[in-house]
Amino acid sequence: YFAKLLKQPPIFSYIISGLILGPLVLNLIKPSPALTTVSHLGIAFLLYIVGMSLDFRVLKQVGLVSVLTGVGQVLFTTTIGFFILKTLGFSNIPALYLAIGVAFSSTIIIVKLLSDKDDLDTLYGRIAVGFLIVQDFIAIFALIVITGLSTQASLGSLLLETLLKGLFLVILVFGFSKIILHSLFKSIARSQELLFISGIAWLFLISVAFVSLGFNLEIGAFLAGLSLASIPYNKEITRKIQPLRDFFIVLFFVSLGLPIAISSIGQIIYPAILLSLFVLIGNPIIVMLWMGLLGYKKRTSFLAGLAVGQIS
Repeated sequence: YFAKLLKQPPIFSYIISGLILGPLVLNLIKPSPALTTVSHLGIAFLLYIVGMSLDFRVLKQVGLVSVLTGVGQVLFTTTIGFFILKTLGFSNIPALYLAIGVAFSSTIIIVKLLSDKDDLDTLYGRIAVGFLIVQDFIAIFALIVITGLSTQASLGSLLLETLLKGLFLVILVFGFSKIILHSLFKSIARSQELLFISGIAWLFLISVAFVSLGFNLEIGAFLAGLSLASIPYNKEITRKIQPLRDFFIVLFFVSLGLPIAISSIGQIIYPAILLSLFVLIGNPIIVMLWMGLLGYKKRTSFLAGLAVGQIS
């Protein structure tokens, strides 16, 4: 309520609530694996609904700019961030880890903010969602590289295996959707309760399949929704799932605030401030320049750039 009075987004109040309820203030709730699992349902429902609301024709329109902007922003942010950290006295490996860390925007936060403002269907909103998905795929490959370096496994074989698993899953999801789901949901839609349960079951099935093969939850949930984007009942499924999304997404952001603790602040405050300024100012500028080179108007480039002004 106070956040609303101060004209702040709900996300801000949820995180502050977690901080107050957590060990730092009242110590009523402690972070736990069970809470983390439940809170991640909010991510799944949010990205599922986003996927269902997208049109394949729109994806074709923003596909190229999403790929070029997503890849370009990650490369530039990682490179510049690495040199900033080296200047601050970090050695090569910690500097590389932190530089990669600040390169990725938070899919869940950006999509929630766009959803709250009803901007998901705008041009800049579609482009933002597009390069967030591209970033998620880049993040997977970055983790594979780090894993390969730490385990001394063959990097080429790891990348090839991941690529093949990803292609297999995408073909399986969309092939099953085209051949079976359309006619199946036509029969299911006669019962509103069955339609609701079946929509959730499809989300969980695809999300679990992606997570079990080493991909992240966001990609699985998004593609599960995208595979239902063309069926005539997607708006009805979305309307039924929205209350679940709204409830579980609150738990997700509250759980983000729980583990916050202020310790050894003097050692990290200056690097944290510099990196924050770089992310808040540098990331939007990089995205704006890229989109400007691709011929987009200043307003669209500016809004898309602002959307990535934070990190995951």
